[in-house]
Amino acid sequence: MECPPNNNLGCIKESESQTLFFFGSLMDPDVLEIVLGHPIDQTLLKPGTLDGYRCEREAKESYPVLVPYPNGRAEILIAQNLSKTDVDRILFYETGEYDLVPFAVNDGNTQINALGFATGEGIDTSGDTWHLNVWQKTGKIDFLPLAQRFMAGYGKMSIPQALIYWDELVEEFEILHNSETQPNNAI
Repeated sequence: MECPPNNNLGCIKESESQTLFFFGSLMDPDVLEIVLGHPIDQTLLKPGTLDGYRCEREAKESYPVLVPYPNGRAEILIAQNLSKTDVDRILFYETGEYDLVPFAVNDGNTQINALGFATGEGIDTSGDTWHLNVWQKTGKIDFLPLAQRFMAGYGKMSIPQALIYWDELVEEFEILHNSETQPNNAI
């Protein structure tokens, strides 16, 4: 596989590791299966940590951003032996808002090299720590149908088209959600 020049989505060459780590919604098994398009072998996943970082909530959204943080320790999920298609689907899901870069992560026993999604330019954080268990209780139920519809576009559109499509899905959801929560004033 040739990596295109200036590819901000990341690229994994044949000789590179297929070990990635996740720190956000991809840590949730339901989301990961939607993104991959198949059930994942749980033995390929293991918890880990990334020292010197923490996950903060994006300023206007519910997703996390990985930020440097002295003495911080981000909880992560390490995924090993992903197929090229798995990685490609994950890159589509991340839509270029993050850059895929190497990190040294701790798998509980040793430090290993893994690729992770670092914040791209122009993403602001709220400063609040993002926690998977909180997101699972507050945002996951609304997110799953959006993720399913979005990933149905995999292989059918470019990343710029996917970004527009995601914004359309979110806007559609917000309109529907707002109409459902407004009191009915009809007599």
